[in-house]
Amino acid sequence: MNKIQAKEVNLTTNEALILQQVYEDGGDDATILAGQVGLSRRTAMNVLVDLRRKGLMAIDQAYGDAWVKLTVRGKRLVQRIWPEAQAMAMTV
Repeated sequence: MNKIQAKEVNLTTNEALILQQVYEDGGDDATILAGQVGLSRRTAMNVLVDLRRKGLMAIDQAYGDAWVKLTVRGKRLVQRIWPEAQAMAMTV
């Protein structure tokens, strides 16, 4: 599996993909996010839990749904890895 290293944070390809998608959207429902990135809901939730463990993602659960958003640390990491993502998010 491919890894991206950025200041002691190792990301799998799926983690990087989800981070970028949530950054672009500003937040997502976990089920919708899974469909957007082409992963099963179970796989996406496992990736989201790993990202939360790394301090990059916040997961809020209500009524059986999970809403995810990046933490400040997650936003900074995306901006450092993909500086062009910041410009893209501003145009949306």
